[in-house]
Amino acid sequence: MDASQLRSEIEKKLPSAFTAYTRTFRGSIPTGIAAIDSVVEGVPLHALTEICGSSLASSGKTSVLAALLAQATRERFCALVDASDSFDPESGYAAGINFSRVLWVRCGKSQAKLRPLEQAFKVTDILLQSGGFGVIAVDLSGMGERIVRKVPLSTWFRFSRVIEKQPAALVFLEQEPHATSCAGLVLRVQSEPTALSGKLFTGFDLKVEVVRHSAAKKPVRSARSGFTLKTQWA
Repeated sequence: MDASQLRSEIEKKLPSAFTAYTRTFRGSIPTGIAAIDSVVEGVPLHALTEICGSSLASSGKTSVLAALLAQATRERFCALVDASDSFDPESGYAAGINFSRVLWVRCGKSQAKLRPLEQAFKVTDILLQSGGFGVIAVDLSGMGERIVRKVPLSTWFRFSRVIEKQPAALVFLEQEPHATSCAGLVLRVQSEPTALSGKLFTGFDLKVEVVRHSAAKKPVRSARSGFTLKTQWA
């Protein structure tokens, strides 16, 4: 039996077996960074987004998250699931986040006998089921790659399916992308110092690569945008 005959037999039993699944673009939330928004139109609603960057140095992914939350909290309530309890609220205030509209969940602070990563995923499940949030951000960037890599693909698939039904954005911060085709948008961020005052760097040039964008009309290649970020002490 050749390939065409095999396909025909499969389609008789499973008519949709070879039907390509495509996500319909249903709006987005701007990041507030023009260089990014001009390329991907912000973070998509009804979809899972991954923002990735190295843990060896300041990659800029947290700055992108802070800018996104600053934009989102103008009109929406947001949740931040902080798996490694590493978020700096002072940087958040400087970015313009309205913390009166943010639920900040700091993992590892409860008496529950769950590891931080398990706590983060359990809390994310609860928040998704509860609804009412415009952005649910889950910061896993402080978790070791060896640990996050063990998360089964079925978990990412379940998250993507749940968020599809909600007018919200589910955003994961990680060192490397893990959700593969379950993600509607994957951004890779890296930064390079551009300004020096005395012994302190006062500016960083952030480079953003669009690794995956399922709503794009054309296949995404190595699309890159750069923008300059000033430090708080500049």
